[in-house]
Amino acid sequence: MVGHVGSRKLNLILEIYGTARDAFMAEHNEMVRSAALTANAAGLFSRNRNLGYIEELLRSMENQGIAYFSREHERFPALLKEIPDAPVGVFCMGTLPSDNTHKVAVIGSRKCSEYGLMAARLLSKPLAQSGVVVVSGMARGVDSMAHRGAIQGGGKTIAVLGCGVDICYPSENRHLRDEIINNGCVLSEYPPGTTPTPAYFPARNRIISGLSQGVVVSEAGKKSGTLITVDQAIEQGREVFAVPGNISSYLSAGTNQLIRDGATPVSDYTDILFALGISLENSAPEKTFEKNSKIILAPDEKQVYDSLNFEPVSMDMLMEITDVAAGQLHYICTQLELKGLARRLHGSRYVKNN
Repeated sequence: MVGHVGSRKLNLILEIYGTARDAFMAEHNEMVRSAALTANAAGLFSRNRNLGYIEELLRSMENQGIAYFSREHERFPALLKEIPDAPVGVFCMGTLPSDNTHKVAVIGSRKCSEYGLMAARLLSKPLAQSGVVVVSGMARGVDSMAHRGAIQGGGKTIAVLGCGVDICYPSENRHLRDEIINNGCVLSEYPPGTTPTPAYFPARNRIISGLSQGVVVSEAGKKSGTLITVDQAIEQGREVFAVPGNISSYLSAGTNQLIRDGATPVSDYTDILFALGISLENSAPEKTFEKNSKIILAPDEKQVYDSLNFEPVSMDMLMEITDVAAGQLHYICTQLELKGLARRLHGSRYVKNN
């Protein structure tokens, strides 16, 4: 009914009238006099005061498996209730993890490097294996990889959207969205049918940090929108973590600046658990090579594998740092790909595949 009225104004309305029912029943002139709404907004509110519309919306939500939790509902997240300008309610598709689960946001830029993507997955996967719910925004780049890492770790994840939960944005994430719903939920303060608008995304970011005990920035440039979430996390009193990046990479300028400003540097998921006081008892994911310990590598293969990292390495560089002949090097890289230990990128560059 009030999809175009911001959460601050909605909170003011509830403060003035006490309950949503009393606000719904308030007269147009009374709402204007109380300074809850402008004349135009009160007119919109009055025109939409239609129980038939609400009943139809509820039926549609039920058919789509969409739940709504008001701030007074027992399922509304307790951490989110504490933040300034908390949403009056959230729409949910999937299963909202309970308050007794630990939650950590893993976020970063849409335009990111292979390093940023790898860092997001290498942190999200073991966090999920440790029982931590990974929260992110389902955007392209780091956010999507954070969700995928959590799912690969067999854990739960929450995607907070800047549109209605019935709308998949970006559209290419439809399969990922379905996986998130099956392994957690998608969440939004915006009613079903609300299309994505640039103004909605900074607002949804406060929910990402508000749901979480801490916020981890995998990779971000100096002007990345991700830093808006960091500002909100600091305002909410959340712990901020950042993955150190290559000092020559503009894509890591934002995360390196965060560390200079006091964010906790992260090189392993256990850094996050320790800082947040989360028990390490159930968190012992296998290391990459230990997990693949049954894979037997020839000496040349192991030399090339050990020369790879999570920054792309070119064939020319591999020839310089190994003593493997060029023809044999191509064959070895292909074998490492087939064994799932390496991944080939555009331009004959390789990275470790975990």
